Amino acid sequence: MTEIARAPETDGSRGQGTATSGRRRGRRRGLEIRPGSVKQARALAGLSLGQVAREDISRTAIYFVETGKAKPSRETLELIAQRTGQPLDFFLAGAGDLDQHPVARIAEMERLLVTGDNAGVVEAAEAALTQKYGGESEARIKLLASMAHLRLAQPVLGRRLAVAARTYFEQASDMRMTAEALGNEAQAAGLMQDPAALQIAEGALATCRALRPVPQVLEARLLRVLGHMLLAAQRWTEAIECYEEAVAVGDVVQDLHQLSLLYSGMSLAHQEMGQINEATRYAQKALTIHETLRDRLSQARSLNNLGWMLVKLGEHTSARTHIERAIRIAEEQRLETGMSEFLVTLAQLELGEGDLDRAAEVARQAIELTVRHGEMATAAEAHAILGRIAARNGSDADADEAFAAALAAAKTLGSGARLTQVHEAYAEVLEARGDLVAANRHLRHAIASHRPAALLESRSAIA
Repeated sequence: MTEIARAPETDGSRGQGTATSGRRRGRRRGLEIRPGSVKQARALAGLSLGQVAREDISRTAIYFVETGKAKPSRETLELIAQRTGQPLDFFLAGAGDLDQHPVARIAEMERLLVTGDNAGVVEAAEAALTQKYGGESEARIKLLASMAHLRLAQPVLGRRLAVAARTYFEQASDMRMTAEALGNEAQAAGLMQDPAALQIAEGALATCRALRPVPQVLEARLLRVLGHMLLAAQRWTEAIECYEEAVAVGDVVQDLHQLSLLYSGMSLAHQEMGQINEATRYAQKALTIHETLRDRLSQARSLNNLGWMLVKLGEHTSARTHIERAIRIAEEQRLETGMSEFLVTLAQLELGEGDLDRAAEVARQAIELTVRHGEMATAAEAHAILGRIAARNGSDADADEAFAAALAAAKTLGSGARLTQVHEAYAEVLEARGDLVAANRHLRHAIASHRPAALLESRSAIA
């Protein structure tokens, strides 16, 4: 893992870098190539990483050359040129005025995005958008910038840029890029805890699947996005089906970042279904990739997920190690959107360990952030924690007030699992208090909110 993290100077093709004698060899210096040229050549040839790598170069080596983490040897570059049908000059072209060309700028932004330099993508996009490029180039630049903002947990900016890009692609009848932009919109809406995220994700996938042939890599990505939205809606089984389909559609996930997010989603879905062993396995896979890619925000989210699982298992010491590390990384990265989720996990840990005062303090901090960022799902969870704390302290009035706030937040998301959970938690508190009538009433509400279709039918009948 450390070798990968150091970004080797040579490409790592088989046979390179191995010494057969006791003498120390110097590193072979790789060739300087035009950023994005290898990925561009592979895309033009319609080849996968494996088809370029074959038997004599590793897929990882090609991946690192594409992303700028390694420089290819001349022998490796000649093989890549031969297999993609491009001349060596295609890869070796000097920078010169090409740096200002939109294709070169877009290729450089793609390289920065893949290597995890999201701030670099934003900076490059801002510079590029000061130029007078054509509509398509501007839309592609905005789309790349939107993804960078999403990875920086800046969903408002990310969504705005994705909408602007989608508007152009729709007008140009470019449905493939429209689907790409819709995927970004869905991710932004999900980060903003906007209930419309699920519908946008479904629209993105439907748009992709209307294409002939269906682009499998895009389909896999949009299945993952839809899986995340189903996860947020607490539709666990459907989320797992989406993730499994994303894997099945194709040898698809050649992008390690996308694969890590897929594993994270699988982990969360299995957690909620009580399949902790499966959840832990996927969480560890995700964390390993995040660490390899040095993707700090995703690493923090995976650590938080692992911490949450360990709290559920009662392994509080290990949970604290993961959760506090996640929060440290989030603070280093100046995370705002989504930080409340980390604090809620910490509040659950403090509650589990019996430190009610600390749990309440952390839950209130989480609520402050949810108000600032409109994160109603997390707000519902944090208020419910305060309700459980008040109940343990014997303060019925405070418990009722906290659960009323939790229900109000959950209701903004519509009927569904989040509202069901709050009703169930309140019913448990009321039952312990001895108020069986109120407890049964909330259990009935829980059942009704878990079956929104039935609820809608009854409303239409009444109307």
